[in-house]
Amino acid sequence: MTRLARLLLASSAITLTAAVPARAQTAAAHAAAPSLVVAALNTTAAAERAARPRTSVRPNDVLRYTLTFTNPTSRALASVELKDAIPAGVRFVGGSTHASRADARAEFSADGGKSWSTQPMETVMVAGQPVQRAVSADRYTHVRWTVAGKVAPGATVTADFEAKVDGAGA
Repeated sequence: MTRLARLLLASSAITLTAAVPARAQTAAAHAAAPSLVVAALNTTAAAERAARPRTSVRPNDVLRYTLTFTNPTSRALASVELKDAIPAGVRFVGGSTHASRADARAEFSADGGKSWSTQPMETVMVAGQPVQRAVSADRYTHVRWTVAGKVAPGATVTADFEAKVDGAGA
């Protein structure tokens, strides 16, 4: 496996959060609660179609990142969030987000996860005047999905996006 492939696979950090009822917030309940299970799979889109997937990536390959959340508790969870940083060396592919639930809203960050929006904006100076413009998708640093409804016990939510391996210097 190439150094870049190892870096891409190792640097993808996934964060999941889920709100639990206040009554379950006690230390005893927290200690007894099952842990959340996260699975992440990074493959090239081309390799998904091939009988024998490659073990390395090349410049301009498209990687698909899949995030999976399964509710391991015996109660429905609200405010489930799936979040992933876009690793160095790849660029988010605009329009590539999908989720298994219609109530999972995709949002993006272009500032390292400090702020989130369905369309991140930036202020630039044009002819000495500040102008708001959309940040291009290839500059996004993070992607997240927030599930509006509750996730039933044992239910699974999946979300995915694509990122293209940088062509220069990869």
